[in-house]
Amino acid sequence: MREDAVRFLVAGGLNTALTSLIYFAGLAVLPSGLSYTIAWLAGLLFVMVFYPGRVFPGGRTALADRLAMGGSVVVVFLIGLASLHFLRDILKNTPAAFVATLAVTTTLNFLASRWILRRGL
Repeated sequence: MREDAVRFLVAGGLNTALTSLIYFAGLAVLPSGLSYTIAWLAGLLFVMVFYPGRVFPGGRTALADRLAMGGSVVVVFLIGLASLHFLRDILKNTPAAFVATLAVTTTLNFLASRWILRRGL
């Protein structure tokens, strides 16, 4: 599990850098929710292509497993979107709300992805 977590954090760092760049660039012209949505769609594609073979090697890599993992990311996205709006309203600080949302979604995505790709092995 430790090796999976390390690879997840490294790949997640790359994914987070990509999606953060998209999110903050989008804020210049889009509402935060729409910017977040676009960033998550880019991240979703990255996760479905890269994670099964590279982050969880030896795990499940079939299309059905990639789609299941993508589905779990979509569920976490919805949780993250709700968290982003909730925290932005409470904190009155969009960047801080994003960072807090990132902590929640990172944890949930690791647990769900690992379960999907390592189950039954």
